[in-house]
Amino acid sequence: MKHFFRALPMIALLSMSPNCFAKTIDLSNGYQGQSKRHFIKTIKNGQSIRFEFSGGRKQYVESILIAAIGKQRAYSFGKVFADGVEVATLGVPGRDPLYPIVIRERVSTIEVFATEGSKFKVTDFQIFTAKKVYESYSKRRVYGFGHYSIEDWGSEVVEIFHQLDEIYALRSAPEVGTYLDLKKTAMKVSASERVRDSRSLKTYKKVMALLDVLEAVEDLLLGNENMVLDYKGSVLIRDLLTIKEDILERYDLDA
Repeated sequence: MKHFFRALPMIALLSMSPNCFAKTIDLSNGYQGQSKRHFIKTIKNGQSIRFEFSGGRKQYVESILIAAIGKQRAYSFGKVFADGVEVATLGVPGRDPLYPIVIRERVSTIEVFATEGSKFKVTDFQIFTAKKVYESYSKRRVYGFGHYSIEDWGSEVVEIFHQLDEIYALRSAPEVGTYLDLKKTAMKVSASERVRDSRSLKTYKKVMALLDVLEAVEDLLLGNENMVLDYKGSVLIRDLLTIKEDILERYDLDA
């Protein structure tokens, strides 16, 4: 199985909310006779939380979502494994970030492991077992007649980034630093979106940072002929530009 990406602090929802998936296993409700205390708890110094599908049979997992809160002053670190293969590294601060992790494999076990010297509490643990089909933000924005709001910007940018990386291998591009800035900034906006609205000064500052990075990435993407000429690439670029225009419109800013 491929190591997809590292989960970073302040990550929040991709476009991976439970209603995007036909099947969600919410371990805060327990699983197969095991109470939620088996999965939602504090771990430290090599302890782990282990999930196994019924009967140990492999099942398709699209992604998992973990929320964790640090239980010490220093950062805590954890590892996430699927069938023994590391799929993410968690950096847990003293608050409650979200870690969406793409799996897209058939697996039988998922394990969250606390590294030596770390202590954190897993406060949410969800497993999404149905494939997600990306739907253009631009298309939904038009059909929604303006009903899309700040709750979409960060998570949508992260999902668009994932799609672009999957098709065009952005992580191997010379401009990978700028692309990663986009993803990290979008994650911070997405985290803020979960608890605040567009009137929040904290959210505003994060969104302005996202706008700056979007403008930098816009030039890179529009300058890439392969992406612009490819239908999927042009749709994804258009979606990023639509989000940029959404932000400008919401805060009444000049382009």
